[in-house]
Amino acid sequence: MTKGRRPNNGNRPQGNRPSGRPQNAGARPQQGRPSGASSSADKMKRPASAKPVSASNNRNPNAQKKRPSNQRSEINKPSDLRSRKNYDVENVTRVPARPSTGFNAQDPNIAKRPLFGDEQIVPAGPVVEKEKLKTPPKKLSWWKIIQVSRKNKAEQKSKQKAEEAALRKEAEMTAKEVPDVFDETRPEVGEDRRKHMAKMRKRETLRVALNAFLSLLILTGLMIIAVLYVVDYVAAKPNYAFASEGSIEHTLGATALVVRNESVMTSTHTGELMTQATEGSRVAKGQLLAMVIPAGMESTLADLQNVEQQIVDIERQLMTQGKGVAAKAVFSEANEEIRPIITMIRQDAILNQLNNMTSYSSSIRVLMEKRDSNLKDIDFEDEQLTSLRGSESALKSQLESRANSIFADAPGIVSFKLDGQEGEINYDLLMSMVDSKCEELISSSNSIITGDLDVKQNEPVLRIVQNDVQYFACVIKNASMEEFQQGSSHVIRIPAEGISIADCKVIRCAITNDGLMVIFETTNSVERLLDRRTVNIQIVQTKTTGIRVPVSSLANADYDRMIATIYVNESGYARGYTVQIKDYDREYAIIAPLEKENIPSISTIVITNPQTVKEGDKVEK
Repeated sequence: MTKGRRPNNGNRPQGNRPSGRPQNAGARPQQGRPSGASSSADKMKRPASAKPVSASNNRNPNAQKKRPSNQRSEINKPSDLRSRKNYDVENVTRVPARPSTGFNAQDPNIAKRPLFGDEQIVPAGPVVEKEKLKTPPKKLSWWKIIQVSRKNKAEQKSKQKAEEAALRKEAEMTAKEVPDVFDETRPEVGEDRRKHMAKMRKRETLRVALNAFLSLLILTGLMIIAVLYVVDYVAAKPNYAFASEGSIEHTLGATALVVRNESVMTSTHTGELMTQATEGSRVAKGQLLAMVIPAGMESTLADLQNVEQQIVDIERQLMTQGKGVAAKAVFSEANEEIRPIITMIRQDAILNQLNNMTSYSSSIRVLMEKRDSNLKDIDFEDEQLTSLRGSESALKSQLESRANSIFADAPGIVSFKLDGQEGEINYDLLMSMVDSKCEELISSSNSIITGDLDVKQNEPVLRIVQNDVQYFACVIKNASMEEFQQGSSHVIRIPAEGISIADCKVIRCAITNDGLMVIFETTNSVERLLDRRTVNIQIVQTKTTGIRVPVSSLANADYDRMIATIYVNESGYARGYTVQIKDYDREYAIIAPLEKENIPSISTIVITNPQTVKEGDKVEK
C-alpha cells in the first residue's frame, strides 16, 4: 500500500485514480475526526526531521471491525497516546481538526484537501509527563472520613463565627461613630438624637421593670393559689358518725380472787390421762370422767385419737354438704360464744397486750370441746361416720380393760386443770380473812390454771365444783361504804373474757386503810371462769342510757352547765344545735335535744370533728 493513501478495503479496484474523479473525493470529512488523526496535506507539510509513522498504525483490511465506542474523548488521554507506538508523544502535538462545512464534490478546493491519514504533524515542545506517585494513596476508613468531615464543619463554623463577630464589631464601631459625625456636621441633630436615645433607654428600662413586676405578680398569685390548694388538700375533712342509742357506764377497776367450793379426785395408777368428759361440763354422780392409760398402751391411745379426729373432720364435711341440720345449730351456738373472744384477741394484739392470750386460748379450747361433744349426739346418716364411731368404741373398750377408770363421786362441774390451792381457798377463808391476806393470795396465785396429762399415783387428777356459786374477793381503793352496802347488787365486767356478770351480790364489805375489801357472790358464768384463779374486773357504778355520740363531736362543751353544741349534716350544710349532756366518759357522751327541739335524734349524722367546719359551711351529703 502506498504510504499516505487510504487503505483498500476491497470495495474498489487497485490502481490509479480515475481521471474523472476529484483528487480527494474519497477523503473523510474533517468534522468528527479524532484529534490525533492527520490528513495527507499535513503529511506533505511534515518536516524531514519528523519520524515516519509506523506501518502498524495503518488499517488492516482483514482485521475485524471494532464496535464504535461512545467515549470518543479517550484518544486524547496521554495514556492512550503513549500506547500508540507510531507517534512520538514527547516531540509532536496533534493539530485539531478544522470544522467541516459539509462535502461538496463541485468545490474546486476539494482537491487541495489532504486525504485521511496525510495530515501534517506540527512539532511542538516537549510534553511534561506528571510524576508518578511512588506509593498509591491510602484509602481512608469510614471513621477517618467522619472525623475529617467533622473537622471541616468545625472549621467552617469557627470561620463563620469569626466573620459574624467582625461584622458585629464593625457595626458597633459604625454606630458609635455616627453621633460624632452628627456632632461635627450638625450639632443640633446630634443633641436631639442623644435626647431621643436617652428617652428610648428610659422607656426600655420602664418596660423591662414593668414586665418584671408583672411576672413577679403572676408568680406570687400562682404561689398563693398553690399554697391554698395544698392547705385545703391536707386540711382535715369533716368526719361523720350516726347518733345511736347506747349507754355509758362508770366503773371501778380491781383485781379479784376467784373462789369456788371444789373437791379433788386422785389416781391410783401412774400413766397418761385420757379425758372422757368435756372441760367445764356438768357431770352426774358415777359418770366416767377419765382413764389413766398405763405404759405399753401408747399405740392404742394414738389410734383412738386419730379416729376421733377423723370423726370430727367428717362431721364438718357432712355439715357443709347440708347433712345433719341440727349440727348447724351447734356450730352457730359455738361461734356466737367464740366471737367475743376473737374480738378481744384482736384488740389486745393492736394494743400489744399479750398477757391474756393463754386465757383466750383455754376458753376457746373449752368451747370447741363442748361443740364436738354435742356433735356426737347427731345422726348424720353416713356409713363411713358410723364405721368410725364403731372403731372408736372398740378402741375405748380395749383401753378400759387395762386402764384405771375415774368416776365422779358427786355431781357438779368437772375441770382437769389444777393449781394446788383447791383445798386451801374456800368459802370459810373468805368470810374470815383480812384485806392483807386477800392481797397476798391475789399476788401469789397464778391467773391461769393449767393442766397436765401425765399423772402419778395418789396425786390429784381433776376437780369437781360441787355447786353453781362462785365468789370474787377484791380490795377497792378510794371507795365508799354507801356504794357497796351488804346485800346490794352490782354488775361486774370481765374484759379478758368478754363477759358481763349481772346480779353480783355483796356478801361482805370491810373498811381498809385506803379503801374497802368487798366479796361478791354470783351464780353466773361459773363454767367460763373455771381455769381462772385471779381476774381483772370492772365494777359498774352508774349506767346512763340515751342518744350516744362520740365525745369529740361536742363543741363549746360546758360541763358545769352540762350543755354543748353539735354540728349535723343537714342537706349538705353544717348546722349547729345546742344539746343537753346527760352523761359522758372518755369516749362517748349521752345527749338529749333541748325543749321544743327534735334534733338530734337516732340516726342523725353528726360531725365528729366540729373544729373543721363553721355554721353554714357546705359539706358532703
